[in-house]
Amino acid sequence: MLSLVHVLEWRAAIQPEAMALTDHQGSELSYADLKTAMERSAAELAAAGIRPGDVVPILARNQAGWVTAMLGLIRLGALPAAVNWRLAAPEVSALLELMSPAAVLADSDCAGLAVQATSTLDVPVPVLKGLGIKTVNGTPAPVPERPVSRLRGPEPAILLHTSGTTGRPKLVPLTHQQLIAAAAFMSLEVPEAAPGARHLSALPLFHVAGLANLGYVLFTGGHLHVLGGFDPAGFVDELVQRRTQLTQLVPTLIQAVTAEVSSRAEHPDLSRLVEIVYGASPIRPDVLERAVSVLGCRFRQNYASSETGPLPICSLPPEDHDPARGRLGTAGRPSLGWEMRLSDLGEIEVRGAFPLPGYWNDAEATQAALTDDGFYRTGDVGTITADGYVTIVDRLKDVVITGGENVFPAEVEAVLVQHPAVVDAAVIGIPDEHWGETVHAVVVAPEGVDGTELVGWARERLAGFKCPTGVSVVAELPRNATGKVLRGALREPFWAGRERQVS
Repeated sequence: MLSLVHVLEWRAAIQPEAMALTDHQGSELSYADLKTAMERSAAELAAAGIRPGDVVPILARNQAGWVTAMLGLIRLGALPAAVNWRLAAPEVSALLELMSPAAVLADSDCAGLAVQATSTLDVPVPVLKGLGIKTVNGTPAPVPERPVSRLRGPEPAILLHTSGTTGRPKLVPLTHQQLIAAAAFMSLEVPEAAPGARHLSALPLFHVAGLANLGYVLFTGGHLHVLGGFDPAGFVDELVQRRTQLTQLVPTLIQAVTAEVSSRAEHPDLSRLVEIVYGASPIRPDVLERAVSVLGCRFRQNYASSETGPLPICSLPPEDHDPARGRLGTAGRPSLGWEMRLSDLGEIEVRGAFPLPGYWNDAEATQAALTDDGFYRTGDVGTITADGYVTIVDRLKDVVITGGENVFPAEVEAVLVQHPAVVDAAVIGIPDEHWGETVHAVVVAPEGVDGTELVGWARERLAGFKCPTGVSVVAELPRNATGKVLRGALREPFWAGRERQVS
């Protein structure tokens, strides 16, 4: 029987005075404080009518109160659900309909969104406002009885939701054993993740990467400082002032931090920064090579998904980030506990040491995602070398099928961004009466850039069928919270009223 509750109780017993969690609002919680705050949260939630087994979404920005609310719900035996606060009210409502929640927990910033989202539900759902805990002085209310049956490894610990970029969102339960296995793996990989190590996180706690980082820090007895958001200058300042040793970023943020450090007249003191873990979306090798040079720390790539949980499917360790080794374009090799294979279409399929729970209350989607022998269909097309290195070629759903030929957007994008005028690029398939689909590029570039020139640039470097037949110029590409391009949003205007066939 091992859960984050047990981990926290153990840490509070052996290092009670050590700092566990701080945030941008001024909260400071030692491990003893964090345990007390967890118990107080459980008691207050029980007094508000929450019972073991209830689903309770958290709609709040990053803060210590988010963590204490999540831990309090788990300690009570309820099931927290992490909700993206950037969603619009109708999107949140759709998620709540899937959850059938007993209540919604919201901070002051998101209370209005929570009220709006619950107002359209058929069954009334109360909104419980206020998460912030700055101190734990005073006597906590009576703590509910320990929910032994809810704290066992295979039981769900928290619900996440998919981004919904390919249609309706789905709910993904993460089990206690998935959270602990991920923390144990990272503690084996990173010896500096020891009691007292200083971690900094700007990743959203509603995302699997942010959640994994939290579990990893608690498991290893570190100190996590949680930021409410990300801006490059502020993040670099925090790295310096907090003498940060370990942090996690996504590729777009790595690029922003690299640019910020490079732009400063005096190079900031990042000598204590040991390692940056990154993932969630692909990173261009040239961007990564520059980051390695400018930031001067180790890098580690983790390839994972919400469906498979926080234990990385693959990991590219620091030694493989030496450009001379030629591994920067790969996702590394399968991590401890994972089997991997490629389907006939080249799709990566994985099976873990623990059975994947599938989607919450969605047998149809679970059946579509899992093979008969328990492998999860990742939706990523990839290759595997003889020595086990995995390269993610593209998303299967994003492959453009034009005249019977498969075109991988990532390959075309890699060529387009080499053009001096192109800052960023996304390639999509749009309807074509003759070929079924044709390749279309959406680029971030100065106004007045010549689309014909970009097509010609591509034709000099790619086979003709891979080249864009049209170019749209935009100010920025739409992205989700972890930096993934929302290709569905880019395709939507072209496919309105038509159905796109996906492999």
